[in-house]
Amino acid sequence: MSISRKNFEDGLGAAKRPTGRTMIGKIVGAHGVRGTLRIHPLTDYPERFLGMRTLYIEKQGKPHRELEVTGIAAHEGKGQFLASVSGISDRESAEAFSGYVVTVAPDERVELPEGEYWIDSLIGLDVIDAESGGKLGEIEDVMPTGGNDVYQVRAQDGSVKMIPAVADVVKEIDLDAGVVKVSLPEGLWD
Repeated sequence: MSISRKNFEDGLGAAKRPTGRTMIGKIVGAHGVRGTLRIHPLTDYPERFLGMRTLYIEKQGKPHRELEVTGIAAHEGKGQFLASVSGISDRESAEAFSGYVVTVAPDERVELPEGEYWIDSLIGLDVIDAESGGKLGEIEDVMPTGGNDVYQVRAQDGSVKMIPAVADVVKEIDLDAGVVKVSLPEGLWD
């Protein structure tokens, strides 16, 4: 059982944007004097920027904007992308967009291989005992630990329990049904 290593595609552990969109990058400033935007990717799939023709950007307290991309390239050695967009032609105008996040609609997310899940798709799922069918709790968070991820579960009694996201424990994930079926090793929840 595996999941993508980045939360929500953005690595920040934040919930989906109020617009229902998912963060994939952040505008961190301008590059040069011709209005080029510097974008820091917040995704396991930064190559997705190279094919983007429109940047949908948001910033709390500001209206969202759609910017038409006229050119985009990797900023070699910086782990960023440089984007030229219509209507922004000087450094000062580009700097005004610093702090905006680049978002995508749910249907624009990268398709994951079978058996991998976006972390925000797992949060809120009911955790069910595979043997008894009883509800054990609800996933509140997913923590990467190196070897495997760990599901933080709010148990029925209100306590917080941890479940390792390994095949011996996690038997089934059914996003449509909203459940994760687990087989807990003896003593795990004692």
